[in-house]
Amino acid sequence: MKSDSKIYRFFFGRRGERHLPFGAMLLILVPFLIGGLFFQNRKYNALSANPEHTSTVISDIGYTGNSGPIIHYKFTVNGVTYKGGMYANGFAVGDSIGVVYQKDNPENNMTVFEYYDGPSYGSVAIFVIAAIVLALYRWRKINRKYNDSCPELDGTGRCCIYRTDKEYIFVTIYNVTASLPIKFLPIGCSNGEFENTLMEIFHASLHGKYVELKNAELIKAMKQRSWRQLYQHSTCVLLKHDSHTLEILPTRKATDGKGLDWDYARALSFDLGNDSIYDIVSETRKLLDNHETDR
Repeated sequence: MKSDSKIYRFFFGRRGERHLPFGAMLLILVPFLIGGLFFQNRKYNALSANPEHTSTVISDIGYTGNSGPIIHYKFTVNGVTYKGGMYANGFAVGDSIGVVYQKDNPENNMTVFEYYDGPSYGSVAIFVIAAIVLALYRWRKINRKYNDSCPELDGTGRCCIYRTDKEYIFVTIYNVTASLPIKFLPIGCSNGEFENTLMEIFHASLHGKYVELKNAELIKAMKQRSWRQLYQHSTCVLLKHDSHTLEILPTRKATDGKGLDWDYARALSFDLGNDSIYDIVSETRKLLDNHETDR
């Protein structure tokens, strides 16, 4: 199964994700559920194979959180006192109650109500419902954020990405000039990390508060010595999108050797409704990584 498929991400998460994937949650929860059911059913089967009946009175009623009242009872077999309890409403201290216990092990006991109702599968129902809710939530999240087509992006967003020897520098582009926020990723980052950062920058260009920076302030925020040094030792692409199309415009060394010019011959265009976000990320990195520079 491919690691970029929806089914893989549903169970095992995505490369670069730090939260607990759904499959890991199942691996943790399922053994507890199976162990609890096995223990519960084994106790019931042992009791039903050798049952004894007696009657007693409710000795106490307690409460645990919002789970409802717990009735407690005691009974004596061969001079030894045993205890038991169950969640139940409508009882008071002193009320009579029937108890069924295992003849050769009175520690294993329950009220007649529990005994004749059979093994309880309430925990199974709760687990199944919880698993369904988690599954629906995760699948919806995957479809919204990591679907096979590019996520819908409203308005017109732009992002400029520089590739140096050591890192990618993502710069938010507003309608006027470049500004904060600026993001940095190492060259060896995963496509998932690259995509997430790109989406953050696009979101900032659409919804972030614009704070204009002077060129000297911007290059300092990008952790570079000068624009000339950056142009000489980097490649750059401009990504811009509207509600339907995403365009990637790469650069090439300027003919005068003093900067970068737009390389319209290698420009790419993607349909946001049909093209995969993974193709967009892959092609963006190819344009940044494979272009010859004077590094």
